[in-house]
Amino acid sequence: MGYFDAIILGIVQGLTEFLPVSSSGHLVILQYFMGLREATENVTFDLFLHLATLLAVMWVYRKDLVSIFTSVTVGGNNGNYEPIPKWRLVGFLAISIIVTGIALPFKDNLETLFESIEGVRIFLLVNAVALAVLPLLRKSGKGPGKLTWVGAVVIGLAQACGVLPGISRSGSTIIAGLALGLAPREACRYSFLLSIPTIFLAALVQIPDALASGVSFAPGPAAIGFLCALGAGLLAIPLLIGVVEKGRLWGFAIYCAVVGIVLFF
Repeated sequence: MGYFDAIILGIVQGLTEFLPVSSSGHLVILQYFMGLREATENVTFDLFLHLATLLAVMWVYRKDLVSIFTSVTVGGNNGNYEPIPKWRLVGFLAISIIVTGIALPFKDNLETLFESIEGVRIFLLVNAVALAVLPLLRKSGKGPGKLTWVGAVVIGLAQACGVLPGISRSGSTIIAGLALGLAPREACRYSFLLSIPTIFLAALVQIPDALASGVSFAPGPAAIGFLCALGAGLLAIPLLIGVVEKGRLWGFAIYCAVVGIVLFF
């Protein structure tokens, strides 16, 4: 893998892991148009990118993570919203992760979609419609303390949809949170906190494959890819929070629709 490939893959992974445009879908597009299939199949390099995005979201939400380990409640900043007991929040996150696991039995079948540009263009259009329409269903904003066990299940199901190339994990979970009545910033908070164990488990699953492949990688490109993914992730997270708070997810809907339509030609 060359430095240019590492830079492109790092930036794309860092941005699309968090922006609601589907990281898996964009990697398929890169494979198709730029001949980067060999690079994206480098499991060890992919592990570096996952670690970078994991560090990015942990840094942005470091205060919440500290609260989970040191306080009895999480959230409720400045008294705007009722905080949530940390064990209740951890329980909700665990339920969402378990529910997301329903996609695992279909993993082999879903992986075939990751190799098809046809699947990506269809799901990008579905993602565009969801980003444009579903946020309109949101109710008045509530804090994390108002989240329910049923809500955690719904968000877990939404995250499971993110396995499909072209469907955004972050977009699905944030939209689900908004539809359940969470305030925009709180919907983002839950989505990104949920991404921490999700990204960690995704990287953990790749370790056996990395060991089987001999853990071979080029240190230089791996380091560049890591830094690019980290920097892109640190930019993408606050950008998305601002967009969601302003109710402008339609911008990403237009982007996904345009890309999806172009792929048909």
